Amino acid sequence: MQTITSLIKIILMALWTLISVILAFALIIVTFHSKSAIWFAHKIWAPVLIFILGAKLKVEGVGNIDPNQSYIILANHTSYLDIPMLTAGLPILFYYVAKKEMQKIPFLGWIMTASGIIFIDRQNKHKAIRSMRKAGNKIKGGKNVMIFPEGTFYANKETLIPFKKGAFHLAIHAQVPILPVAILDATKIWPADSHLKLKKGNCKLVVGQPIITEGYTLEQVDELLDLAYKKMYQLLK
Repeated sequence: MQTITSLIKIILMALWTLISVILAFALIIVTFHSKSAIWFAHKIWAPVLIFILGAKLKVEGVGNIDPNQSYIILANHTSYLDIPMLTAGLPILFYYVAKKEMQKIPFLGWIMTASGIIFIDRQNKHKAIRSMRKAGNKIKGGKNVMIFPEGTFYANKETLIPFKKGAFHLAIHAQVPILPVAILDATKIWPADSHLKLKKGNCKLVVGQPIITEGYTLEQVDELLDLAYKKMYQLLK
C-alpha cells in the first residue's frame, strides 16, 4: 500500500512541478526577470509540494535572519526533500548553487533552471570557477546564495561529511555573513535511497546565528570551514 501511495505522490509532484515550470516561464516572459520564477518557487511551488508529500515543516531560528542582509546560506544535504524544505521554509529569497547533475533531473532540474539556479560543473575547473564568480556577482548585487557545502548526499548517512572549500572562498571574497541552516528528519519522509517509501511526518529547519566573515583572508579558509562545520554539527544535535 505504501508503494502505491508513494507512486501517486510522485506522479502528483511531477505533474505539479511540470505545471510550475510552465507558470514560472510565463512569469519570466511577462516580467522579464528570473526573480519572478524564484518568487514562484518559494511561495507556491515548494509549499504545495510539501503539502502533497504530507509533510509538516517547522522552522526555528528565523529571528537570526536579517532581511536587509545578503548571506551565503549553507545547509546540510540529506535527501530530495531538502530543496523544497529550504525553499518553502526560509523567509528570504535566494539562488541555489547546485552541482550540474541536478540540472538533468526531470521536472526539478527544469524549475531550477527557470529560477536562475547556478549550476557547477565539478569536473571542469574553469567552468566551476566561472559559476562561482556568477554566484559572487549575485551576492554583490544584494542577493542571497544557497550552497550545500557537502556537495552531495549519501543514503542513510548519519553525520556531516567533509565540507568542500568553494563556499568559503566565495564568502571570504564577498565578505558577507554565512548563515548556517540544519535540515532535520527529511529522510523520515523521503528516504535518500528510495522514491517509493514516502511517508507523512514532521520535518524541521534550524537557522543558526550568522558567521561573520569580515576580516577573514583566503589564508584562513580552512579556519572558516572548520568553524562553519562545528556550527552546523551543533545545530543538528
